[in-house]
Amino acid sequence: MSDEVSSKSTTTKPPRSSKKRFALLAAGVLVLASTITVISVGASDRETARQCAVAVENGKSIAKRATASVVNANAALEAVKSTVLPKNGGTSRDYASTRPAVEEVAEIKAVPASDGVAAVAAVAPVEGRLSGAELIATVADATPAVEKITIAAKCADRDQAAAIVKTTKAAEAAAKTLNTARAVLVADFAGFQTDETKRIAAEVEAARVAAEAAEAARVAAEAAAAEEAARRAAEEAANNSNNNYDDSDSSSGGSSGGGSGGGGGSGSGSGGGGGGGGGGGGGGQIGPGGNPDGNCWTDNGAGGTRPC
Repeated sequence: MSDEVSSKSTTTKPPRSSKKRFALLAAGVLVLASTITVISVGASDRETARQCAVAVENGKSIAKRATASVVNANAALEAVKSTVLPKNGGTSRDYASTRPAVEEVAEIKAVPASDGVAAVAAVAPVEGRLSGAELIATVADATPAVEKITIAAKCADRDQAAAIVKTTKAAEAAAKTLNTARAVLVADFAGFQTDETKRIAAEVEAARVAAEAAEAARVAAEAAAAEEAARRAAEEAANNSNNNYDDSDSSSGGSSGGGSGGGGGSGSGSGGGGGGGGGGGGGGQIGPGGNPDGNCWTDNGAGGTRPC
């Protein structure tokens, strides 16, 4: 009885093998590592996809803006060739060949004279600018730098994403440079057109004033000529009137003298009657034939005579 109990108590299960336990543990580790690897690879792929998506999207946006920059630059280069002024439709000079450069001048404050130091006159600042031809060249040179940049639209890995980002930044910088050059050109051309409008208006006004002065001179000359003609006509009329009066006066004197002379002759033929005839003609003219000195004399109204 006791032997049977003893036999039961001493009988035990054999321990599990340590190798089996290690194998199970290793298998668990492998499963966990595989799971972590799968998760890591998935996260990496998602990050790569995200970077590619961002790079491609930004690249497309910058590419559109760069294309617009080139279009606007070409439009500006074409616009500055125009010589038609927008406000009055006048014709300006050529921008490229006539717009000069302006040298920058720094402002100088006026300084009054002091002990042994001469006064310094104030100098207004002047903003410098390139010539029209130089501004055109700046835009023309900046345009190809934008046109030659191509931004990839597909991305498969992070290296490609990084390359797209780099190209996008270069395109953005080149487009910014082009936009700045174009803006300066457009603003300067607008200023040139304003200056040309003022210049043409001043020339038109000067021509108008000159035309008015010429017309006034012409009218004055015509008036002076008419006045001179009138003066000469009046002078000629006066001369003609005097000549007619002298001719009439001479004819009247000759006629009176002849009658008196005839009376004298008649008186002479009848003796004393001739003397009476001469006395009766005392109120008339004495012709040359009746005067010893050969001149014409007439009654002066006071009992004497005077030359005709």
